[in-house]
Formats: sequence, structure tokens, C-alpha cells
Amino acid sequence: MTSRRDFLKIGSVVAARVGLGRATLAGGMLYSPTSAIDATPRAGDPELRDLAMRALDAAKSAGAAYADVRLTVTRTQSFFYGGPPSDTETIAVGVRALVDGFWGFAASPLWTPDEMARLARDAVAQAKDNAWPGTSRVDLGQLPPAATGTWVTPVKRDPFAVAVEEKLDFIRSVHAFGSSFREAGCNSIIVFERQERTFASTDGSFITQTFYNSLGNGSYLALSVNDPVTRRYGYRNAPFVSPTSAGYEVFEDSGVLDLIPRMYEESRQMLTAEGVEPLRYDVVFDGLAMAGIVDETIGAALEVDRALGLEANAGGTSYLAPAEKILGTQIAPSMLTVTGNRSQPLGAATVKWDDDGVEPEQFALVTAGQVVDYATSREHVAALAPWYQSKGKPLRSHGCSNSGSAMNMPIIHSPNLAMQPAAQNTSIDDLIAGVDDGYAVFGGSLHTDQQKLTGQGRGELVYRIKKGKRVGTVDGMGYAFRSPDFWKNLTGIGGAQTAVMRGITANKGQPLQETAHSVTAVPARFRNVAVVDLRAKPAQAR
Repeated sequence: MTSRRDFLKIGSVVAARVGLGRATLAGGMLYSPTSAIDATPRAGDPELRDLAMRALDAAKSAGAAYADVRLTVTRTQSFFYGGPPSDTETIAVGVRALVDGFWGFAASPLWTPDEMARLARDAVAQAKDNAWPGTSRVDLGQLPPAATGTWVTPVKRDPFAVAVEEKLDFIRSVHAFGSSFREAGCNSIIVFERQERTFASTDGSFITQTFYNSLGNGSYLALSVNDPVTRRYGYRNAPFVSPTSAGYEVFEDSGVLDLIPRMYEESRQMLTAEGVEPLRYDVVFDGLAMAGIVDETIGAALEVDRALGLEANAGGTSYLAPAEKILGTQIAPSMLTVTGNRSQPLGAATVKWDDDGVEPEQFALVTAGQVVDYATSREHVAALAPWYQSKGKPLRSHGCSNSGSAMNMPIIHSPNLAMQPAAQNTSIDDLIAGVDDGYAVFGGSLHTDQQKLTGQGRGELVYRIKKGKRVGTVDGMGYAFRSPDFWKNLTGIGGAQTAVMRGITANKGQPLQETAHSVTAVPARFRNVAVVDLRAKPAQAR
């Protein structure tokens, strides 16, 4: 068989064989030196300052007590095997105005001085229309220091400066090597995003930031058996790069070709996997699975706007509400500590300033199993004032305001999350050794209800555990839980050497907003987890 190293060199040969050829233009304006992509003002261009000031001046003249403006330029490239690359760029401007404690917001994909003034006037008019009697007013609290400066995500290789052919060769190499195994198929996609964001406010802030986000979705390796009776198949869908604030170097360093042989063997194991026995068991989750669980049941549930009910008709509410009753409550054993930040290297939510112009800080959400804080913005941190005062803490936003694009009104989005490891060098095998009869879950997916109160998940690669040892793979293993009971049944966590970071895209708001953040987690063991058989046929209605 051709070696893994050989496949790093034959991307163009493979492309010629399958007819992919050289990169082509897509959308009519891609990779062209005279395209709109090159004509758009870049971050730091004096024209952007002039446009922003035009909006702020118009808002103040129309009666705004506070206003801010965001201008975003977002460029996205996508590459996948078997199709042409995609390269798009969008521009947007959004103006937010506060009048007598009520917000107004207007956005547009058009950048002209007249459009800036029109949007500002429309935002002020909307704020006045929103002033309904009995409606609570917005309090932005103490004015933070004016933010000025420029920040760029530190990347080693700007993906937009890398030749298109080099990116296509990467995709071709992954496909060729994965498909070289008997009865195997392999697909992958890589996506790069760069957003240049300019922010200005009537508080005196003027900042420009450039964010990079790279995503490699797939290296999906599927094997099928042409058995007319069972039609069994095995698969491993291991994203070799989840959303991360890195450049092209993350693909060069991913080692995805080294992973494929192991993925192949794990896929073959699934061809003969046994079914599950639905009962309650001890279950060990690996770091990737735990990242999803921490994100849904801790991170999302501790966004303060959810706890206040402000997302009830969109992203949902929270079982960790109301805040005044939850803060200080023990929800898990003392081994659980979860923090939030927007500064973690490679974190998908890492920034210098948030969309309120606030410089974020690292903060604890859960300390020794006790809820101690929520993700906040300038607008909503006031809801936690009594708790902060009782702890002698200043009432300050944690910097979790985000909009994804200037077309969206800023709201609270999850920061990067980190589940703190055990002090001991506990491995996942150490956790498994403590299980007499149960399962070990690697990767997979998870869904929770609107309140994050109940969850249903599926393991991707699942092992049966007997007397502290893995004794074989199982197929169709699902699990279900109530979040409060689930976390109280935590019995062990992994050490620092087991920590993994997983990038996650999240949807929230109305209209829907999509942003990305990262979750760092370690493996964990839980008792009394309800295991279900997802392969069982539902009973037919009578």
C-alpha cells in the first residue's frame, strides 16, 4: 500500500486523475485583483473612521444618549473534494442607539455617508417607538474606559495568502489516503474566515480588530459491507480541526493523515459491534464528549440573558434560574470548576474587546461545584448587582457581548469555556478502571431541551466496560439525563494531560445569530446514567 507520506506529495496527481484540475473562479469575483474583495476598505482605513463618526454624530443629533456603530468585512473560503472552491465577501454596518433607556437598532449592507446617517436616525426612531410604559429600561452601568487601538488574531500563516492549489492539495491528499483502504470512503471540507471589525461609540471608543477562524470539518471515514441482510457499516467522523482562531498552520500541524489508519481500524470494529442493554450504568466520557456536555449544560445555561428569560422565544431559557436563587448553590461535587474567558490562545471566541468595547476578563462560572457567576454584558450585568455586592466584587461586564456580524444586534454569546482538570495525573483508563459494568463514550453529539434541563446524546465510538476493562465496541448507544442529577453523579475527572479543546458553533437570538467558541474539557466518569438503544425500532401505533 502507498504510505501516508506518499499522499502528502500526490495531491495534484490525484486531482488530475479525478478531473478536479486547477482551481476555478466561483461566484464571478473570486481571486481577482480587481474584484470587490480588493476594493473594500480594510481595517484602519481612514474612510472607516469617517463613516463611523457620521453615524455617531447623526445619532446624537437625533437624541441618542448613547450610540455605537460596527462595520464588518467578512471573507470566507471553503474547499471540499469534488467541487469548485467558494470565496465570498460580505460587508455590513449596524448602528445601535439608546434613548431614555430603550434600544433601537438598524443595519445595512451598504457603506455610504448618507446610509450611515439614515441608519442612525432609524435606530433612534426605533428606540423611541420601543419606549412602552412599564417596560424595564436598559442600564449600561458604569462607563468603562474608552477603548482605542488595533488587535489581530495571532496566526502563523494567513490562510488567504496561501495558494489555492496548496489548499486543494490538502483536501485531495486526505481523500486519496482515506479512500486507499479497502471498502473505505473519505470526505472532508476546510473553511477559512477572516473578519475585520471596526467599532466606535459615543463614549469615545474606536477600535479595529481582525479575527481569523479556521475549520476542518470531516476526515469522515466510512466503511460499508455489502451484506444484503445486515447492511452494516462503520464510520469515524473525527473533525481534524474544530473552529479555532488560527491560520493555515493548524492544518499543516493537524496530523490528519496519521489519524486515518487508526480511524480505519476503529471503523472496522464497528462492523461487528454488539448492541447495548438499556439500563442505568456508570459511563466514562472522553474530553470531546465532555466538551459538548459542559457547553450545553453549564456554559449555555449560565448566560445571564437566558436566566432572565430574554431568550425564551429564541435560544431558550435556563434551568439555572433565577440567578438570585442559583448563585451560591451547589450543583456538582467539589471536583467541578468551570471558567470562562475570551483570551485563550486558539480559542474560537478569543478577542481583545467585545462588541460593547469592553476588554474581557477571565472569570469563574462554577467553583468547587458551586455556581458563582454568569456570562454577562454591559446591558445585563446589573441583574447580578446584589450578588456582586455581597461578595465585594465590582459590577463589571465580563465582555461576552458579541454579534457575529454588524447586521446583528449584539447579545450575550458564550465565551471560551474551560473545565479545570484534577490535580492528579488521572487518565481516561484510570477512570475506566473504576467501572465494574458500564460504557466508555468517545466523541458523539448531544441535544438539550430549551431550558438545558434534559439532554439526549449519542456516542460515536463506544466501548463496553467490564471489571475496569474495555471488552469490545457497541453500536447504537445513546444516553439521557436530567442536568441537575447528572452533575451530582460526577465521580471522577481526568488530569491536565487529558485536556482537549473543541471548537463549537452556537446559534442564538432572533433573527438567528451564529458565533463560535472553544471548550476545553477533560474526561469524566458519572454513575447512574440512563443508557438507551438507538437501534431499537419504535413500537408501531395501533
